[in-house]
Amino acid sequence: MPETTFHIPTMRTQDDADAVMFELQDLPCVNQADVYLAERTAWISHTAMIAPEDLAAALAEAGYEAQVQGA
Repeated sequence: MPETTFHIPTMRTQDDADAVMFELQDLPCVNQADVYLAERTAWISHTAMIAPEDLAAALAEAGYEAQVQGA
């Protein structure tokens, strides 16, 4: 299963973290997601049917610009 970690610099509050988690859990092909507010990151385990770019686009639509960490 592919795993992707995103840096989300605009995620500053618990409400932001909750919104990011809600968005990720609502996506098809996402098996598990964890959001780390202190690091401003989100970790996603997903199928190969969804690309990291698609995950980032969904987060951007929700108002959270996300960059693949380590890319």
